[in-house]
Amino acid sequence: MRTRQIQYLRPDEIRAELEKTPAAYLPLGLLEWHGPHLPYGVDALNAEAVALAAAEIAGGLVLPTVYFGTERERDPRTLENLGFDREAYIVGMDFPANSLPSMYAAEELFALMVREHVRLAIAMGFKVVSVISGHGAVNQLAVLRRLAAEFNAPGRFKMLVDVPFTVGAKGMVEVGHASRIETAVMLHLAPETVKLDALPPLPEPLRSVDYAIVDYLTFAGQPTPDHAVHDEDDPRRASAADGQRTIERAAAHIARRVQAALE
Repeated sequence: MRTRQIQYLRPDEIRAELEKTPAAYLPLGLLEWHGPHLPYGVDALNAEAVALAAAEIAGGLVLPTVYFGTERERDPRTLENLGFDREAYIVGMDFPANSLPSMYAAEELFALMVREHVRLAIAMGFKVVSVISGHGAVNQLAVLRRLAAEFNAPGRFKMLVDVPFTVGAKGMVEVGHASRIETAVMLHLAPETVKLDALPPLPEPLRSVDYAIVDYLTFAGQPTPDHAVHDEDDPRRASAADGQRTIERAAAHIARRVQAALE
């Protein structure tokens, strides 16, 4: 096809792909603080890139990327791991030191928005929809999984919930927030948007409370003693090649899931 982005296709082209491969991909993200070195749209840009790559492998069409997402307040244990007081009230990545807030929508509005997007995709004739959330908030993914259970129950349609990341060698999704992998992805997709010199030079530690940059081990409950980013997930060690590999691996994984659902 000349493009897999549905907004650029005529009715005859859409119908032809529906008959061939009735799969759609819905990339989700939002405008969110990703440290001083990355653009606000990281999550959506990553999800869109992976959706397009997966569609090239498995077929189907990519719906317009949705810049809308939700977050919740941090629990006491996570706050402590990040270096904050357990009684602090912090929503998502909106740490006190940030210069701008993120655009977090109410959870119930997010649920309604996604439900309607999926309903409209079904009405158009898609049999499988992969909802790819570049924003990995626990509550956002929980909302998506509840919606998937609702849509999938009748057995006539399949909604998949995916993220544009894969499990690493340690058996974990090795992606923090604005740390090495997300920085690598943007170095690959849009290097002009990345400003690593906005961060202090190595080996000066990056404390999460100062930059709202969090490594995956800290999110997993294994913070460093000084609540700084672990060296292996430091954004200053990112490379465009790492970003390309991440996108390719995630796209291949999602494509396999879509193909299996179609079968």
